[in-house]
Amino acid sequence: MNLFSANVKLKLAAPILASTSLLTGCFLAGQAKAGDADWGRELFEVWSCSGCHTLADAGSVSSIGPALDGNPNLSPDYIISRISNGGGAMPPFAGQLTEDEIAALADYILQVAE
Repeated sequence: MNLFSANVKLKLAAPILASTSLLTGCFLAGQAKAGDADWGRELFEVWSCSGCHTLADAGSVSSIGPALDGNPNLSPDYIISRISNGGGAMPPFAGQLTEDEIAALADYILQVAE
C-alpha cells in the first residue's frame, strides 16, 4: 500500500537532501589543506580580513590595518603569529580558527601578496 504520492515523497525528501548537501560541503571544506589558495581566499572573505587589509587578489582595499600587498614584513611565522595572537588593532583569532585554517590563510596571503 502506497501512502504518499510521488510529489509528496519529493517534498518530504527535499529537506533531507538539502541538509545532506550542506553537511557534505562542510565535510569537504574541512578536508582542505594549507596551501590551498581557494580555501585561503574563502577564509579571507568569510573572516572579513578585507575589512582592514588591502590585498589585490581578494579585491580588498582598506587602510585600517597594514596592506598585505608589498609588505616586506610578511613571512609565514609573522603572519601566523599575527592571526593567532593579534597585534595593534587586530584581535587574536586563535581559538576561533583552527591551526589548519590559520596556516591556510598565511599560505594564501604569501602566495598572492603582490
